[in-house]
Amino acid sequence: MPFDLSAERVLPLLEARGDDPASDARAAWDSLTASGDVPMLSLHSLEYFLWYTLPTKFLTSAEDQRAIAIALGDLFSELGYEDAAALCRSPVTMRVVAAWDHSPNRGHQAMIKALDDSGVEPPDTEALEWGGMMGMTESTVYELAADALEEALLRGEITPGRRGWKRAQAEALRRFLTAPLHSLDERTPQAAVWQERQGFWAEPPARPLRQALIRPVRDTIRRRPAAPAAMEEGMRPLLRLLELCGEGLPLTPAGYMAPGTVRALVGELAWWDWDKPPRSEADVPQLMALRDFARQAGLVRRVRGRLSLTPSGRRALAEPEALWTVAVRALSGGADFAAAVRELLLVRMLQGDVDSRAVVEELVPVLAEAGWRPSDGRDLTGDMVSFVIWDVIRPMELLGMIVVGRWPDRSVKLTAAGGAGARAILWHRSTAPRHGLR
Repeated sequence: MPFDLSAERVLPLLEARGDDPASDARAAWDSLTASGDVPMLSLHSLEYFLWYTLPTKFLTSAEDQRAIAIALGDLFSELGYEDAAALCRSPVTMRVVAAWDHSPNRGHQAMIKALDDSGVEPPDTEALEWGGMMGMTESTVYELAADALEEALLRGEITPGRRGWKRAQAEALRRFLTAPLHSLDERTPQAAVWQERQGFWAEPPARPLRQALIRPVRDTIRRRPAAPAAMEEGMRPLLRLLELCGEGLPLTPAGYMAPGTVRALVGELAWWDWDKPPRSEADVPQLMALRDFARQAGLVRRVRGRLSLTPSGRRALAEPEALWTVAVRALSGGADFAAAVRELLLVRMLQGDVDSRAVVEELVPVLAEAGWRPSDGRDLTGDMVSFVIWDVIRPMELLGMIVVGRWPDRSVKLTAAGGAGARAILWHRSTAPRHGLR
């Protein structure tokens, strides 16, 4: 339940004790409530004050900061809020204040642990991962989520420290995030956050070239598309690799697949046009790229000289839709230059087939507008983008999402499954948590 710290309740108590405006309890109350303008205080806000604002914004000694926390606890006791009073005086609060006094890094670590252990700090979940940079809507939803967790705590649904409490916390948060709220115009908190993020993704300030490129496809990615019916045929190479890894695929001492396995696989997938068979996996770029993608997507791992499936890989092999989900998420991740190129390339390809050379020239100014440039400070060039774009295209080609024309045809086209994949990848990109301005 929120704590009522209205001036009508607090100031008479402070005056009765003879506290002046410079006293410890008065200083804490002023900070917590904006001198009474925001009188209702949540447990999460109190924790944030004790474990961050007090040790970092009150420019005094750690001893004085502990005295302020204890004085605030006395005030809460007089108001009848013994749980809040106990938190102010708790060993956890004293440890966090001491950690901040030691160093900012140690203080930050102690604060994060204390918040996580409290049960009311909204965690990242499958339903929603919070951004390091939040818009107004996301910030509001975050505070509402903390209030919902506090209510679950009071109802006894969450007991921090008890076995399985993290799962109970995640479930309480999921219910909150997926239930429509009148204050959000009957949208779910999850949908409201996604909508705000998509707006920033499509229309970042001072980026007119990006805005113009995205505008024609913006409406097509507002909702996450389902896995296409034709996905399995295009993903056959990846499925075959996972099948071979089902019982553990033996690797050579150098870490490659056995030559016989390589020859059988490239023959089956029609990946070899030469008379002389490949000597090893290193002779087949497609196979190397496929294996690298499977590893990056968390589908396979090397274990004691064998290439084996991860739990995620086993689920993906058993359920093609799960494989699609994993592949799309892998292709949508990243904040590096290659991820930025992939994102813009897919935006452009959703508007029609592209010429591999011409599209590079289209993307250079959009990438430069976002601040991408070599570490030596030179201007971004078409050659630099071209060097990366084929690394971007290759895994999508191997997954049946893109068809690349054979020379002299320089066309690059999305397949039917690739169109759905492109929209899914961009949906993930546009709704992902924001951690920077790019």
